[in-house]
Amino acid sequence: MDKALTDSLERYIMKLQEAAEQLKTPRTNEFRLTKRNLPAIARKSATDFLAYCALVALFRRNIGGLSEPSCVAVIAVPSQWQLKDIHDAATIILKDKKGVKFCLHPTSKHKRGWEIDPAEFLESGEKLIIFTQEGSILHEDFELAATLSDRLAICDIRHLRALAIFRRCGNLTDEQAAVIAEQASERMEAIFRRDQPASRAAMKLLKVAKVPPGDARLLDVTKGFGEASVWAEALKKDLADWRQGKLPWAEVDKGCLLYGPPGTGKTRFAAALAAHCGLHLEATSIPKWQSFKDGDLGDMLKAMYHAFGSAKENAPCLLFLDEFDAIGDRAKFPSRHETYSTTVVNALLECLDGTDGREGVVVLGACNYPERIDPALLRSGRLEKHVRFPLPDATARGEILEYHLPMLAGDAALKEIAARLPGKSGADLERLAREARRIARKENRDVNISDVRSQVQVPPPLDPKTLYRVAIHEAGHALVSYALMVGEIEWVEIYDNVENFATTVDANGGMFMEKPHREFLTRWEAMKMITSDLAGAAAEDLIFGHRANWSTGNKGSDFASATTLAIRMVTEYAFGNSLYFLPGSVDMTSPPTLWEDLALRDEVTEILQEQYQRARDMLDGLKPALLKLADALVKHKRLDARQLEPFWPGSRKVVPPPTRTRNRRQH
Repeated sequence: MDKALTDSLERYIMKLQEAAEQLKTPRTNEFRLTKRNLPAIARKSATDFLAYCALVALFRRNIGGLSEPSCVAVIAVPSQWQLKDIHDAATIILKDKKGVKFCLHPTSKHKRGWEIDPAEFLESGEKLIIFTQEGSILHEDFELAATLSDRLAICDIRHLRALAIFRRCGNLTDEQAAVIAEQASERMEAIFRRDQPASRAAMKLLKVAKVPPGDARLLDVTKGFGEASVWAEALKKDLADWRQGKLPWAEVDKGCLLYGPPGTGKTRFAAALAAHCGLHLEATSIPKWQSFKDGDLGDMLKAMYHAFGSAKENAPCLLFLDEFDAIGDRAKFPSRHETYSTTVVNALLECLDGTDGREGVVVLGACNYPERIDPALLRSGRLEKHVRFPLPDATARGEILEYHLPMLAGDAALKEIAARLPGKSGADLERLAREARRIARKENRDVNISDVRSQVQVPPPLDPKTLYRVAIHEAGHALVSYALMVGEIEWVEIYDNVENFATTVDANGGMFMEKPHREFLTRWEAMKMITSDLAGAAAEDLIFGHRANWSTGNKGSDFASATTLAIRMVTEYAFGNSLYFLPGSVDMTSPPTLWEDLALRDEVTEILQEQYQRARDMLDGLKPALLKLADALVKHKRLDARQLEPFWPGSRKVVPPPTRTRNRRQH
């Protein structure tokens, strides 16, 4: 068997010689390959053998171009193989052949420039073979001089099987050979140990491939994360154009700030974004800088400069700065820390737009409270793009669960569970998966879908009385919002938790409305928005004489939204009882501070009470329509824009029959 394979490969090499001799134009003979002892090469080095075979195939494809006297060949080597391994094999093939020069191209451009001088390789006029890592940037002079370019197809299945036979490592199936082909060159000796079955190592690799490590399992950033997904796609396209020279770096987003609730998965999104865009990831955080060594100013600055320096060294790179709001705002630093903190902010500004530039480095900051960040850091040329990072939607929740439970990936039941977990953050879903795995470990088995279901708290069915209250609440929102023309109402729905479940919001019902983009806001428009927020509670108060607590309780509730806007009306928009404007005078993230400001509290209370009463009065005049709409919601559970038209005040349209479709539109 050894002899048959040897003869086959030798015949393969001889064909190269014959092809060169048949060419009509004069050729040099550097690529007339002398006979090699293939079994000896295989026994000596697995990497040499595989690289040798791959190079022979490449030389065969390009024998004409390689035989040209002034050939400059650029050969892209797969990223998992070291250039030195390919060079070693090339010297075996072209041993003692004069007139051929090799160049191992650097994988990246240093901040001081290229650590290679093309002139040293090109001036001699000899044939030049340049080995470059696939995906890396090639020196401009080599691009100009290249007469041919090709990719090295290494680890062909025939070559892997030949190596296994030469080393007495047994047979390999197609699947086993495929997983071996993906491995790094330095692993080949461990896989093809003499007189040991290579299939055993391959089976271990296949097992790992089916349940990849956390860093290898990445989320799909193109869907499920709202505006962040849109930005990710745009960034990828711009970077691709920049790499191809179609777009100058000045046209690419220099930086972006992701902000949103804690636990939404901003850190994991950053890792997936880097992979999606083909960028090196340099991840750190402001607290890490602050805790570097002794934590004094010098140590803090060293950590900061090192992060930016490393990102430039590894460009193109995504520099991810977590907890970015910890940097603070120079206008709000307490006097005892002012010098230290101001110096830090100034140094960060220098890093973001320093004199030496940062081409190839995209800076991505993440935080929960963007209002705590110095405005200078968020201006154009710095973290200029500001993207709200929402709680994951049903699609993203399914992907996050699959990320943590890869053995259940593709299971329709897992996606159904994810859809019924509105309001859950990435951290919540990670904890759920961890608990499911713990159950399986206790029983010494793999995780199944029942383990996941056991950790999900199923909302109890709503009794008819409670369901009717929810319907009154949502009908109140819809009627007042329509009457005040706050926005375009898309649909209204309630959930009985029997046949209808919440998938978009963690609530018993919802009114979904598209609000128009406003370049500016008037006092009346702000008042209308507050009236709309309070209309659900006002409807309950009107019909039942009291309201439930679901208008309050969290930062996204009706009352929270109305209160926040009322505070901004007084402190930022000069829509209160005075005309003063003091930007930044109130910390919106500090409830105790707001509570202690009695004058502000009185003005906000006045606005809220006035708009609550306005909503109640409006609904009192629309009471018949309110009751009809609530009855329709109880019956049909969901009404879209067309089905809502007959319930609007003054409408002459007849209530249409209910639709039979069960398709649910996601928010």
